[in-house]
Amino acid sequence: ELQLQIARRSAIKISDAEIEDSINRIATANKLSAEKFLDVLQKDGVTLKSFKNSIRDQMLVRRVQSSYVHHEVKISEQEVKSFLNLMEQSQGDQSTEYRLGHILISTPKDASPQEITKARKKATKIITSLNQGNKFSTLSIANSDAANALEGGDLGWMKLAQMPSLLTPFVEKMQVNEFSDPIESPSGFHIIKLFETRGQQKVMVTKTHVRHILIKINALISDQIAQERLLNLKQRIENGEDFTALARANSEDRGSAITGGDLNWVQPGALVPAFEAAMDKLAINEIGQPVQTQFGWHLIQVLGREQQDNTQLMREAQARSQLQKRKADAAIESWLTKLRDDAYVEYRLNN
Repeated sequence: ELQLQIARRSAIKISDAEIEDSINRIATANKLSAEKFLDVLQKDGVTLKSFKNSIRDQMLVRRVQSSYVHHEVKISEQEVKSFLNLMEQSQGDQSTEYRLGHILISTPKDASPQEITKARKKATKIITSLNQGNKFSTLSIANSDAANALEGGDLGWMKLAQMPSLLTPFVEKMQVNEFSDPIESPSGFHIIKLFETRGQQKVMVTKTHVRHILIKINALISDQIAQERLLNLKQRIENGEDFTALARANSEDRGSAITGGDLNWVQPGALVPAFEAAMDKLAINEIGQPVQTQFGWHLIQVLGREQQDNTQLMREAQARSQLQKRKADAAIESWLTKLRDDAYVEYRLNN
């Protein structure tokens, strides 16, 4: 509630479209249509209005936390290197990777025996539902107090050394699709499920050497005019004129025009989707038809392709993400403690 108050004071808003998108993602994650998913909610006694309000509150809290963490959590290159060195020295870095699901039934700080008993009963009820065949992701969305509840509790891929030490002894003994009994900790009761495992593999990507000529749209140049100009340039190149010279003279992408339109070697995801989709369809040295993106119209030529081992870059990205999560979790917990300490909270007992 304190976090929601901050969201309201900061005028943070969650649009209806964002909530609808979130519901559609949740439904898709559960392999259900939006209509079928709403039927499931109805059967569970959850109204659409209350579910939307719950999603809105969770999104507001996450946005408030993200805003705080964005300013507080920084990861240096040295931290990433040190983390990777530690992983290389540990046995866990050479072992299998695990994709886990996680449900948290939280208990307050200094929880009373009654509160702990209530949380334990709720966790036990979830285990019963899992044994009856209910989906882990659906139960996570409906019950979990963890930050990733809306993603079905999916923690992603981790190695043993990257996991919270509380979970490691249980994960080591689990089989794929097996779930644990409630695991008690100071923060509450945890239920984990092992979705799948995999060995360490190389991550290979295809890099493309590409160049282009860009014509932008403005008050004087329509889509048709831009296309016609590029088609004319394409014909001139095919008749023997130099792409580099024509790019320098005609391209409105000033950053690449100097080098004859050369964008150098690019990795997947480096360019806008429309450009990349058109580029991927071209053979080496082929010049495509004019393609439109949000920047204007492009004439694209692929000069080469090669495979690159991106394993190290991927490992660094994973290490950075893991460090970010650890620091973020600690920073948020510290911030929430201060938030509670500074707040005036009145407990009203109903007669």
